[in-house]
Amino acid sequence: QTPVPMPPPPPPPLSTAQERERLLASARDVVQTVWSEPDPKKAKQITGDIVWSDAEQKGFMRFRNLPVNDPNRETYQLWIFDENQSDKTPVDGGVFDAAAAMANGGEVVVAIDAKIKVKKPKMFAVTMEKPGGVVVSDRQRLIAIAKI
Repeated sequence: QTPVPMPPPPPPPLSTAQERERLLASARDVVQTVWSEPDPKKAKQITGDIVWSDAEQKGFMRFRNLPVNDPNRETYQLWIFDENQSDKTPVDGGVFDAAAAMANGGEVVVAIDAKIKVKKPKMFAVTMEKPGGVVVSDRQRLIAIAKI
């Protein structure tokens, strides 16, 4: 009796950084822009970029020098300013923590989790909020912005 060959094991899942590279390589409409300091009087601390595809409704944020936060006290939250949406109510792009930012040479890559469809983004902004995030930010603690 001939033994039945075992199928090869499935490939390991891609890391968030690898998913970002795949989006950059495959999406025809991908936009890429860099983070800037919201206060022009301050020296730029946080660097990195953001990539987004309208067609795939998918994107990634990449940061270097993003301060580690205490998730019990605060969290980062992404806001997407869409040309078809009021600036008073930008699209919630998800909450994330930078506790792992110290790994991987100080670089952290985060998948964007847009809560509603984004049609034409014009700016992305990151704020510091209470744990779990907020529905509408007062933008008192604006950390970084990226204009398209």
